[in-house]
Amino acid sequence: MNEARRKLIENVRKAASQAADEHGFLQTVVELVDGFSDGYNWTGFYMMCDDHLEVGPYIGPETEHTKIALNSGICGAAATRKATVTVDDVRRDPRFLACSITTRSEIVVPLMDGDTVLGEIDIDSDRPAFFTSEDREMLEAVAEIVVERILQFRRADRTIRQNPGR
Repeated sequence: MNEARRKLIENVRKAASQAADEHGFLQTVVELVDGFSDGYNWTGFYMMCDDHLEVGPYIGPETEHTKIALNSGICGAAATRKATVTVDDVRRDPRFLACSITTRSEIVVPLMDGDTVLGEIDIDSDRPAFFTSEDREMLEAVAEIVVERILQFRRADRTIRQNPGR
């Protein structure tokens, strides 16, 4: 992995240590990841909510796909498979839910807590076959940091709800 990718991972780790809440943390991560490459034209999170994915913080054109069913689209496929999905040419993939007519490739990295999908990082590019194995490795490392911090926030929230007034 090159130095720029390692620096992004370190910046996400630093953001995790300084974050005050889950939404703010996810917004910061989106900004950091989106800033990594001018080839990213939509960068965001989809988070699990009951039995579907809901759009979280993102940077890019507005999306009509604010809720995605499992097994629907590339995002639904990644959540169902519980594995990263990279598509070199979305125009050739019948699962693709078009948010933008200019999107050509996509990578979706699930946020996994063991066997449970918490959400995913979704990135689109206007360039075909844009995402490399190094991008995948970098984004999977980012996902691990994000999961760890989300779990910390959620444990703290449960503790506060179980012990009000403390």
